[in-house]
Amino acid sequence: MATNIEHDESGFTCECGMRNDYPSYVQAHWSVRLAYTCACQRQYVLYKGTVVKTSRELPEVYDSEAFGD
Repeated sequence: MATNIEHDESGFTCECGMRNDYPSYVQAHWSVRLAYTCACQRQYVLYKGTVVKTSRELPEVYDSEAFGD
């Protein structure tokens, strides 16, 4: 069951309450599925303005380097 994640054009708020702002890379790669892991270790997929929480590695997600460390 999908959880509604609060998001807007510049970022989203994780279930833990932490705000995650999108780096410019996200806007430049809007139509690419991007993996994102919050500091609390919850994992999300960003795609065309949607934010979906995932509990497993998704093989179609191929660009998690965008967020750096």
